[in-house]
Order: sequence, then C-alpha cells, then structure tokens
Amino acid sequence: MKEKGNGEEHEIVLEEHVVEKDLGVYVDNALSFKEHVIRSTAKANKVVGIIRRTFDFLTDDLLVLLYKSLVRPLLEYGHSVWQPQHKTLCSDVEGVQRRATKLLASIRDKPYPERLATLRLPSLEFRRKRGDMIDLWKYIHGVYDTDRPHFDIEKTRDTRGNSLKINKHRCRLNLRNNSFSHRVNRLDKHWENHPSLYNPECAS
Repeated sequence: MKEKGNGEEHEIVLEEHVVEKDLGVYVDNALSFKEHVIRSTAKANKVVGIIRRTFDFLTDDLLVLLYKSLVRPLLEYGHSVWQPQHKTLCSDVEGVQRRATKLLASIRDKPYPERLATLRLPSLEFRRKRGDMIDLWKYIHGVYDTDRPHFDIEKTRDTRGNSLKINKHRCRLNLRNNSFSHRVNRLDKHWENHPSLYNPECAS
C-alpha cells in the first residue's frame, strides 16, 4: 500500500493478523470465533476451579449466586457477535456450566438437564437465543440508540400473533446465515415446541 505525504510517496506494509481483539471479543480471519470461545471458556473454567477450592461447603443458593456473578458473565459477554455456529464450540461453552453444576454433591450424579432444573438455571444456548429475541425487539422498536442491522420488516394485521413479520433472505454462505440479522429469523421455529407455548407457567 502506498501513501502520499509532503509530496513524497511512502510504502506501508500491511500485516496480516489471524486474530484481533476488539471491545473484548476475539475476532479471527475466518469469523469462526473459535479463539474467543477458547479464551472465554478457559477463563471461566479457572473461576469455577477457584470456587471449588475456596468453598468447602456450597449450598444451592450460594453456588447459583457465585456462578451468576463470576462465571456466566464471562461466557455471555458480546454473544450477539460471536454466537457459535458449530455444535462443538456451543458444547465447549455449555461445558463450563455443566462442570459448575457438578460442584454440588447432592446433584452431581444427576443428568445435566435435571441439575439445571434443580438450580433453575437455563442452558446457555437457551439464554443466547432468548437474548437474540430481546435484542431484536429493541432494534425494531428503537430502544437501542445506534445503527441497527438491516431487517426487512413487513407489517401485517394479524391480531392473533405478531404484527411485525421479518422476511428472511437466502444466504450463499453458512457464515452469513449465522449473523444476527439472519439467525433471529429462526426464533419462531425455536420457540415452536417450547414447554410454555401451550402450557403457560402462570396457569399451573
């Protein structure tokens, strides 16, 4: 790359970087965010280890408090940007919470879903998808004071459902299909079989 200044031409060599950190998120040149997942899960696992070594006895409430305060924020920061596309990375992130719930001897031998139900902790995958839904609502209704992603919004007169329908365009690359503005179109499918769809908790 050449740059002109003071009548002279200077040559600038641009270095190629595989990974760059931007606002706390590690972005790689393939946009897989593998490096970010590796670093965030490693840091979170260290905190889980500190909790295990520091507390000889943990109650359910104390573990949940420590986990929500010290561990989960490390795994969820900036998730709208780096949400894992591949199941392996998703499993790596979920694995931290899986190990944390095993710190309680009383539920250690139960399956992971039962441990989550006992502690009333949603899975991290569920929370990321729910976070997408909340962010989408805020973008559409102008709560975020920033440039929003492009959404092709169609207004309808459907009084029984949502009056705002988001049209999804086809993507040639899976990478683009996992971007925020495209993956939120799959939220209706995600909530389709949610337990509270036909059996709301408020009615039980």
